[in-house]
Amino acid sequence: MTLAAGYITDLDYIPGFYPHMSPTAIRYAASLNRVFPPTITDNFRYLELGCGLGQSLTTLAAANPQGEFIGIDINPSHIETIEKNIAAGGLKNARAIHSGFISLPKDIGAFEFISLHGVFSWVSQEVREQILGIAKKHLAPGGLLLVSYNAMPGWAHLQPIREILRQYAAMRQGDTTQRIRDALNYLVFIRDKRAKYFEDNPRAAAYVDGLLKQDLRYLAHEYLNEHWTSFYFSEVAAMFRSAEMAFVGSLPIHTNFWDLCVRPEFQDLFRTTSNRLVTESHKDFCANTAFRWDIYSKQPQIIEGIEGRADLIDGLYFRAIRNDIKLPHQSNLGVVTSTVQGPLYEILLMILSQEALSLSEILSRPQLTENVPAEITRALDAGVAMGLFEVTASPVAELPKAILEQPYVSSPFNQFVLENDLLSGRPIALASTATGTGHTLGDLDAAILHELCLAGKNSLAERVLVRLTDSKRSIQKDGQPVTDETLRREMIDKACAVFLKESIPRLFRLGIIGLKPL
Repeated sequence: MTLAAGYITDLDYIPGFYPHMSPTAIRYAASLNRVFPPTITDNFRYLELGCGLGQSLTTLAAANPQGEFIGIDINPSHIETIEKNIAAGGLKNARAIHSGFISLPKDIGAFEFISLHGVFSWVSQEVREQILGIAKKHLAPGGLLLVSYNAMPGWAHLQPIREILRQYAAMRQGDTTQRIRDALNYLVFIRDKRAKYFEDNPRAAAYVDGLLKQDLRYLAHEYLNEHWTSFYFSEVAAMFRSAEMAFVGSLPIHTNFWDLCVRPEFQDLFRTTSNRLVTESHKDFCANTAFRWDIYSKQPQIIEGIEGRADLIDGLYFRAIRNDIKLPHQSNLGVVTSTVQGPLYEILLMILSQEALSLSEILSRPQLTENVPAEITRALDAGVAMGLFEVTASPVAELPKAILEQPYVSSPFNQFVLENDLLSGRPIALASTATGTGHTLGDLDAAILHELCLAGKNSLAERVLVRLTDSKRSIQKDGQPVTDETLRREMIDKACAVFLKESIPRLFRLGIIGLKPL
């Protein structure tokens, strides 16, 4: 097993797109917390440390052609894959660099955004110090840094599982894949034989079943890295404070609202706590947080009042997540169930079901003159947190009827993704310049879209069925593969109909598909 500072490099990580890493998401979270985010109208720079196979890097580069995206990774196989994808996707604004964090190119410059996902908890303290040095040196004043990590106290009862997997794998022969397979089998054995740890920790026993469904590559990278560490929020905040950076918020958006993260009986405690760092720590205990996405800023510029947020921040637009949402809207975010309802939300839904608007445009709508700006803004932010509204990077278009006959994917990057990632068993991410981020499709929906683009609606289900057969991709119902051909055809017919009705309008609204040029 080859390691670089304790990190596995002889086995590629799994591909994946993470929407929290988009400039749109990071900027909105900062603005929600009254921190002025970097502008992205043109010429911004984005650095991803530990970019893996680069699916987030390349998707975000395609979605933000006005920005420059650079990925750093120590695994040469990862860099080779990214470079091929950059070339095939026609991305002129992205590049990947094979490097450790201690030896970045001297002329790499400053960045408005730095992100690192799946890195901070999995490297040595020495490498974490290198990360902090990069942040201090290369994050531009007012820039934003996103860091994810395994968090306490959520990992408290699960850390022994990681330790037994790592110890047992170290004793086994073979490559990394075989070692993690053997370790997982051993874990199942001692769980099923009712080891005392599992008897005393029933949630840990159930957790093992989830591990059995995971990709072995993910398990190897998650559990076998030598320096795996979980952190309390206060520890991470102190490390970034030493690099002259301040905590300014977190993702997903609902984690910025303590009343969406803790049960009602705890909420009076939070109303009396004005220190955000203390609040975050207490919130993690009330929610038993196991993973965090935190945002830090160098020399953050604080926004004064609602007017400042509405007038100064460009490139953030609100829209209803769907046009058919009805109130009351209920959302369970893991700890509490919350409900959105009332006249203000009815008006906002009516307005934002028709078009995407900036905060200043929403505040100026005549239907809302009886509501104060602060009340409207709080409702918008809570609606985003609870999945009622979404935030995009620009206004989005409406659907022409002709699009249903034969949609067209204009982006070379999205064309490349559709042609190469179909029916792989994993969702794919398509880039949207309208939102400045990527949007995932299941592999079956991706196949339907590709067939629509190739030959239109005629015989669509038959063509998708042929593709399924050729790829040996099974269709499942109630967790079991469907072998009856009549039932398979019925399920594909239904999937195609739902895609045409629901997915095509959304993909057009996102700018991912359009009308084919004459």
